[in-house]
Amino acid sequence: MEMDALTLDQLLVFTATVDAGSFSGAARTLNRAQSAITYTTQRLEDQIGAPLFDRAAYRPTLTPTGGALLPRARRILAEVGQFRSQAHGLVRGLESEVRLGLSEMVAVASLAPALASFHEDFPTVSLRIVRGAFGLPDSLIRGEIDLAVLPDFGLSPGIERSHVAMMDLVAVAAPNHPLARRKGAITTAMLREELQIVLTDAAEMAPGRDHGVAALDSWRVTDLTTKHGLLLEGIGWGSMPGPLVAADVAAGRLVILPVDRWDGSDHLPRLAIVAAHPQDCAPGPAGTALLAAILRNRAVGSGAR
Repeated sequence: MEMDALTLDQLLVFTATVDAGSFSGAARTLNRAQSAITYTTQRLEDQIGAPLFDRAAYRPTLTPTGGALLPRARRILAEVGQFRSQAHGLVRGLESEVRLGLSEMVAVASLAPALASFHEDFPTVSLRIVRGAFGLPDSLIRGEIDLAVLPDFGLSPGIERSHVAMMDLVAVAAPNHPLARRKGAITTAMLREELQIVLTDAAEMAPGRDHGVAALDSWRVTDLTTKHGLLLEGIGWGSMPGPLVAADVAAGRLVILPVDRWDGSDHLPRLAIVAAHPQDCAPGPAGTALLAAILRNRAVGSGAR
């Protein structure tokens, strides 16, 4: 058997014959003489050492060998097509990878339509998602990521941003927490007396930086997963992104606290969610398309911190 002599054209003729249902149909599809299709198929069968088609009937049907090899032949042709597409894209300046920073404050599911659209349009471009509560603006400036979807909070003037959505913040606690068992509005004095779980940048762990802290006693954590876990266990209260706790609230694992005042307002802060990139370094073709998909879907719903 001359397996090393297998060609992509033979696989193309094989799959075209299956799809067309006949050698004459494959000839029309590929714009070739039927004799050429028949010869190519016979050569492939000779090299494999077994027939791919049963020719006893009016139309050729797959043999067990042909049926077993057909899926692999299709995969090989698909891989070659993607290789060709990626090579052409790289020549045109298409990125091989797009690096997307995604704030922990933003639910991954909310970006699913945009990400699915991106994958469909750019199947050869890899996507690297960097998740984090803090540090994404610095990563943008340093060129470590190409795009970021994050709250518009403390971003430098050197970052270009496009509005995606507003995100509401709510205070939550476990149903067995003292604040959750209270009737009526939760006052500032009540919040002050209970342990608060606060999301804090590791660089701001030093005393004296108390942004968004209402309680006299607080624990600081540097990631949203830890904060979420502590709240579910009833160890303190805190603010969380609405989409990230919606299922917990619906299932009764967490309770939204009706806070009457917060820093002089009758509601917790609202954060603008933006898609951002450095002003002096626009994303490439694939990154630009991903940005457009995010803005087109406006996928990030309102929520809470």
